Amino acid sequence: MSSTSDFAPPVDLADRVSQVWRRSGELPPALPQPSVDLLVFGDGSLWLSGPETEARTGSLTEPLTGLRLRPGTCASVLGIAADEVPLTGMSFPGKGLDAALRALRAPARPADRAVSQVLQAMRAAPGAPVSHHAAAVGLSERQLRRRFLVAVGLSPKAYTRVVRLHRAMALARSSSAPDWSEIAVRSGFYDQPHMIAEFRRAVGSSCVRFFQAAAVGG
Repeated sequence: MSSTSDFAPPVDLADRVSQVWRRSGELPPALPQPSVDLLVFGDGSLWLSGPETEARTGSLTEPLTGLRLRPGTCASVLGIAADEVPLTGMSFPGKGLDAALRALRAPARPADRAVSQVLQAMRAAPGAPVSHHAAAVGLSERQLRRRFLVAVGLSPKAYTRVVRLHRAMALARSSSAPDWSEIAVRSGFYDQPHMIAEFRRAVGSSCVRFFQAAAVGG
């Protein structure tokens, strides 16, 4: 039997954790998440999992709890650069959800302010070129890429590709009759074929089919 639940993080961790989730059984249709997750397995063992550019599929053999970290949390709070966390994951010291929460409540080093500003700008304008975002914070593209990888675990271009997918689905869900051509432009894609190709690469189906499957899956 499959189960999917999402929760708001503890209030005192809202600046470090964007979401707490629980999954069991068959994974539902989902977009890739460009974030590091701190996972808690059924036996209490902890695991860090790297950010995604393609959706995960399959079944879980045991219930899994995840704490979705905000960009920068892995480096500034846990002391591990996000680009050092592989997609397949790595073990993390401690055992159980309480240990995970204690780790995330540890004193933090200052976050990279330039990267934080760029992340906000990317979410507001996912179609803008990376060079535009770099110039806005006084960095070269190479400097931004290096600092972005440490904080986020993805390159700026990879991150914006995923952000565009999420923007497109949010716009589709907000309409009773999605206009996919308009959604493509508003989400920062060149056009609708570009959007379709990006969805096929990330989730294995077109945006329309994914939207329909996600609606059926709840």
